[in-house]
Amino acid sequence: MAETIRMLKPDEVEELNRFLERAYGHGYNFFRRNSSNIWPEKPEYCLVMENEGRIVGHVGTYPLELKVGSCTIPAGGIGAVAADPEHRGKGYMTRLMQQSIENMKGKGMVLSVLWGNRRRYSHFDYESCGLKYILNFSRSCFERSGTKPVQVREVNPKDPEVLRQVQSMQSTLYARVERKYPANLFGRPKVRVFLGSDGYLISLKETSGDLPVTEVVSPTGKEAELIYGAMNWTFGNSAALEYASLPADALNRLMEAAESWSLVPQGMFRIIDWFGLAKALLPYFSESAEGLAPFELSIGCRWKEESQTVTLSWDGSNFSVSEGRYAEPYVELTARSLAGALLGGPYDTRKLGPFAKILPVPIHLPNFDHV
Repeated sequence: MAETIRMLKPDEVEELNRFLERAYGHGYNFFRRNSSNIWPEKPEYCLVMENEGRIVGHVGTYPLELKVGSCTIPAGGIGAVAADPEHRGKGYMTRLMQQSIENMKGKGMVLSVLWGNRRRYSHFDYESCGLKYILNFSRSCFERSGTKPVQVREVNPKDPEVLRQVQSMQSTLYARVERKYPANLFGRPKVRVFLGSDGYLISLKETSGDLPVTEVVSPTGKEAELIYGAMNWTFGNSAALEYASLPADALNRLMEAAESWSLVPQGMFRIIDWFGLAKALLPYFSESAEGLAPFELSIGCRWKEESQTVTLSWDGSNFSVSEGRYAEPYVELTARSLAGALLGGPYDTRKLGPFAKILPVPIHLPNFDHV
């Protein structure tokens, strides 16, 4: 029988779970327990390779809605890329990834993200970029900075009222993921939620001791105090916060209390539709260009044999984007280089002129929202 690429059928969910467990060597029902965005239970998100009536390859693509201020970026998160151990080396992953990219185009997704080997996925025009901070805290640094812990209590992450409060506060973040299925997301193993009068904190470690923090939000500006309070609750001596896009004042407050910090990429991103992405980011471009002198620039995005050009124009009061080459200078970049320039990392942006001054775009995809 010929190999066939198709979407998963509803009655194949169990078979897919068994296939993924075998492909990764994970335990029974690992993916069902740990999937943050329920894609193994959503056949329409699962692209499979069938050979002789068996699933021999899989790529999961989950729709993500990324928010940057008033911008909404429709994106596709790639997860559980797998090939049958007995069929590796036959190009299944390549064919499935290429088809997944075509599917994302058809669904109007303008950006894609995954987590994996940079060299492997660069073949599909993904690049490591999108910067996030890792801020480290200790009891001694909190004491030296004069940070006082606030009272927190650990709450049931599955409680509908807890979800409502967390969702309400999370929606105030400038950059975030719009969480469509919070009950599933917060129902995963290891999720801990701490609430206080000054905000909330999420950790993905269920045992006592030092505290990894995946998200902290405080409308009253008490982010460091919340971390200290939750650290006391877990009897920890240190805490580490991973965060990408804090408002400048919040970041400054946390840096005052931090013992050390570093920058790491958020994931591997691929531009699916350059014009669609530029249109989605238009409100951010308009807001961030305030104070810049007028400029025009055409940027070409090249994926191997395919390219797409977008013209960006700022007249001092209005920003516009149009598909096509209508301005000089013209700059052509590979899809990987453009993704890096847009989202942040060690990439040369000098050719982009004044446009580079409003980059990087502050995408925020915490570990909590990984596919």
